[in-house]
Amino acid sequence: MANKKLVKHLDCSTEQRALVMLACVSQEVKVTYERLINEFGISLLQLNILHALAHSETGTLTVNQLKAVMLDETPNVSRTLNKLVDMELVSKARSERDQRIVFISITDKGIQTHHDADQAILTYQSPLTEQESEQLYQLLSKF
Repeated sequence: MANKKLVKHLDCSTEQRALVMLACVSQEVKVTYERLINEFGISLLQLNILHALAHSETGTLTVNQLKAVMLDETPNVSRTLNKLVDMELVSKARSERDQRIVFISITDKGIQTHHDADQAILTYQSPLTEQESEQLYQLLSKF
């Protein structure tokens, strides 16, 4: 884990120290989330894709629609989708009208994996109170 104690002694502005601390905490939470979902054999990116599909109206999105609703931009969507197909968590189908369009659908196994992994992530307990969490959320919303 990041040595957050070192941030306190950085020779820079408070704003810069706060941003470095934010990066440290972000990385720690990401690693924790990855550990929590490790038993399901999926990555956070794969869970993000399953989440987007599970919360779409039909459980199906085109690749471009999927990229548009992702939490972070990544060039690895196609490779990640292929892995999810291999794991039988999603399926792919080309449009009959336009072969360039690929529809991605979540499978029943994908729905279950998404649900189970989400439940595992929800076990993470922040050290913040509800009020502190709300304050942090409001501050981070300014970025």
